[in-house]
Amino acid sequence: MDRLKTFGIWLIIIIAFWLFVNLMIYILLHGEEAGMNIYNMTHKDEVVNVVK
Repeated sequence: MDRLKTFGIWLIIIIAFWLFVNLMIYILLHGEEAGMNIYNMTHKDEVVNVVK
């Protein structure tokens, strides 16, 4: 029973880490949808998003 409890805890930790990583990837790739400002990395000017 102790092995099953340890396995369950590790499984929960792995799933939580996977969700956290996917959330960070989504925020970094789709920052304008998450409310972040997008900056031009060369001149540090804010990029204006055009709404289609």
